[in-house]
Amino acid sequence: MKRILLILGLLLPALVVATPARAGGWAVTYLDPVPAAFQPGTSYTIGSWLLQHGNHPYHGNEKELKVGLSFSDGKRTLAFDAVRLREPAHYATAVALPAGNWRVTAIQEWFSPYELGTLKVPGAFTALPQTAEAKASAADWLAGNGGKDPWGEIRPPGIGKTATAPVAAAALPITPAAASVATDASPWWRSPYTALAVVLACATLGLLAVRRSRRQNL
Repeated sequence: MKRILLILGLLLPALVVATPARAGGWAVTYLDPVPAAFQPGTSYTIGSWLLQHGNHPYHGNEKELKVGLSFSDGKRTLAFDAVRLREPAHYATAVALPAGNWRVTAIQEWFSPYELGTLKVPGAFTALPQTAEAKASAADWLAGNGGKDPWGEIRPPGIGKTATAPVAAAALPITPAAASVATDASPWWRSPYTALAVVLACATLGLLAVRRSRRQNL
C-alpha cells in the first residue's frame, strides 16, 4: 500500500508540471499582422483566429465563446472583448493601452488562455514562436473534412488553400468592443490533466480496496 501511495504522490505533481507553458486547452490563437508600433492612449484593431486544435474552427457554437485579448504588466490587467467577423473563427479586438511593458494573452472562453507574446508601449509587439505542428496538421484536417475549406481569400495565417471552392461564411453583425476585467475562463475540471489525475486516483483506491478485501478473506 505504501508503494502505491508513493507512486500516486509522484505522478500527480508530474501532471501539473507537464501542463504546457503557453496553455491553450486544446485551442490556439493566431494573430493577423499587427501594427508595427504602438503609442500610449491610441486605438488599434487587432485581428485574431481562435482555432480548435490549432487547425480548424470551433466545433460548437461560436456565439457562445467569449474571445478577446488580455494585457498584464504584473500589477494590473486590462482585457478587451473581441467581435466576430464574417470568416469562421475570425475576430477583431479594439485596444488602447497606457505606456508599459505588457504580457499579451488570448482569452479563449472555456479553453485555457493562450500566451501570445509581449508588447512594449511605446514600442512594438514581440510574438512568441508559433508551433509548426498545428499549422502542418491543417492540411490533414481539410482532407478529412471532405475537402471543404471554411475560408476564402481571408484565412488564418500560415494555412494554405485547398483545391476545392471555399464555403461562404454568413455575414455577422458587428458590435462595439468593450474593456473588461480579465478572468481565467477555463474551469479547472475541463483540463485533460485533471481528468487523468482523477483516473489515477480512482485506480489507486480500487487497488487498495482489492488488497483490503483479500486480507479480510485470509
